[in-house]
Amino acid sequence: MKRALLFTLIILPVLAFAQTVTLHVQLNGKTRYPDNNRWLGVLNVQCADKSRQVTLEAKDAGKDVKVTFGDGQAAGQQVNVTQAWKLHGYNLAEIKQNASDDWTVVYDADKESEYQYLWFHDDPQPYRIPAIATLRNGQILAVNDHRPCGSDIGYGRVDQVQRIGNKKGTKWSPGRFIIQGDYDANGVRDDGFGDPAIVVDRETGTVLLLWVCGHTICWYGNYPDGEPNPVARIYSQDNGKTWGNALSGKHRPAPQGCMASWDDITEQFYGVFAKRGEPEFDRCRVQSLFIGSGKLTQSRRIKVGTHYRVYAPVWTKNNGNRVLYTDDLGQTWNVLGSKQELPCPGGDEPKCEELPDGSVVLSSRKGGGRYFNIYKYTDERSAQGSWSQPVDSRNAQDGIACGGNSTNGEIMIVTARNKQGVKRTLALQSLPTGNQRTDVKIYWKDITEASSYDSPMAFATGWNQNPYHVSHTGSAYSTMTLQKDGRIGFYYEEEPGWYSMVYVPLSISQITNGEYK
Repeated sequence: MKRALLFTLIILPVLAFAQTVTLHVQLNGKTRYPDNNRWLGVLNVQCADKSRQVTLEAKDAGKDVKVTFGDGQAAGQQVNVTQAWKLHGYNLAEIKQNASDDWTVVYDADKESEYQYLWFHDDPQPYRIPAIATLRNGQILAVNDHRPCGSDIGYGRVDQVQRIGNKKGTKWSPGRFIIQGDYDANGVRDDGFGDPAIVVDRETGTVLLLWVCGHTICWYGNYPDGEPNPVARIYSQDNGKTWGNALSGKHRPAPQGCMASWDDITEQFYGVFAKRGEPEFDRCRVQSLFIGSGKLTQSRRIKVGTHYRVYAPVWTKNNGNRVLYTDDLGQTWNVLGSKQELPCPGGDEPKCEELPDGSVVLSSRKGGGRYFNIYKYTDERSAQGSWSQPVDSRNAQDGIACGGNSTNGEIMIVTARNKQGVKRTLALQSLPTGNQRTDVKIYWKDITEASSYDSPMAFATGWNQNPYHVSHTGSAYSTMTLQKDGRIGFYYEEEPGWYSMVYVPLSISQITNGEYK
């Protein structure tokens, strides 16, 4: 009997070769603010059909940065290195190929740039929604979202972080959490805290900070039949060093997962509009809301209660924009105007400012420009008065008209002097100007004469058509504060990522191209 022959099939593994690209990083000089401009730039390293984005830091200077391509990528593939993002503080001087996978990258420090990254998006968790204020001691407080969930309130955990700068914004403290969301799949009101809105009381220096909070996506809120977007309130009475829930400074202990105690003032906000059973309940009620982020406006002239009046404009799901006010620094709230009035039914995220005569101008986000409306008092003490009709800034002569993006910005009224040294009053309005969220600019207008703001159309007319160009790349929300040195502290979102948070101080002369100072 013949024995069967056995054949053993030996399968050899297919070797996956990795290719490593070496970047020799060189840096010439130092920036004005190396602590906050420590990122040199972002490169795109292409190897065959695969690519990597690499963020280079100043600490990489004089070193070799390795970029490895694996996943079956065979060695010896063609490599190309290009600039993906130019970052503030450094200029790319040269990219030189030494060999296919060996490159030299040279940066020059921009010694004149005043731009600083307070938070840089170098991980999957973005930073968003800036708020900035000048504290009573002259320091600068910058606050914004940190979003572990990657998106807005309702999608998961959202935290609040802060940094404090000196009076000129040249040095900043390390970043820290004000409060952290404690997201739970079952959903509670401390899941997240987002879209900060801030004001510093002009007499006491107390900081009032408001947020939207919770687990409800804004479009799904349905007060009083379901959970709305809740509202959180917090105070600091020591220039942002500590935070708590009370004006007295005697705060409750912080809840687990949070770094500061806070108060839920949801019912105060929603309840002032309409309650079930009241006349015109369906017309007047607000189903869901959040406050326009950035700067809360405090009156320069109206003090009826314990503090000068503060205005909080809100987005609402069902009735466009409404405006609330407080005469006791956020302890109680009222509606500005009658409950039946709708200041801007088509408005999106809003901002407010006080005009020289004490009237209140509403500036609301819309595609390609802004909506403007004005509330005029008949009696400041009782807050009696009425809203006019909103106007589209694109329909005014020399109005604000830009690209089709719909993004919020900031409105601010400042005092300046013209070339002849005469005191004037300027209105500033920031917003992105591209068809996408790009090219944040600052429009400006002289409103010294009362005729320039005696109606919404008058206010919408006559803006300078050469706005100051703050950002030349992808950029979105922005806000402003008047610093003690007379400059405008400008804080805004900018790519790379969604987003990095950038601070830059700007003089009135810069913004107006030398027309005012």
